[in-house]
Amino acid sequence: MAEISWEQDAAFVTEALNLLTVLAAPRLYARWCTQAPAEELRTVLQSRMAALAAFCAKAWGSPDAERFRSAAPEVRTLAESLAGAPSESLMDPGWNIQARDCLGALGFPAPPEGWDAFEGWRVDGES
Repeated sequence: MAEISWEQDAAFVTEALNLLTVLAAPRLYARWCTQAPAEELRTVLQSRMAALAAFCAKAWGSPDAERFRSAAPEVRTLAESLAGAPSESLMDPGWNIQARDCLGALGFPAPPEGWDAFEGWRVDGES
């Protein structure tokens, strides 16, 4: 199997972090859950979180590597929670909290208005 390039890792990590943000914000997550059949969405969410957990556990070579490695247990816990839920289930009460914990461990603070009211980032970078 070929080694994944850092460009592929960067794109994957960005996608996974975006999904964590969506999962942390109930309003965004509710909209995301209408985009495709539940089973497809669960597959995407579960696979991205499992891959992010693996990436975090082996992170190296950048100033952020230690932060990613230290966040690995939180990301792994969320990935395991997703994997253990029924395949048709798109919501578990703990997933929002787990996603918030993961983002915090990765160095991403909650938006000023809090995750429950968060609707997404504006183009100017504000929430």
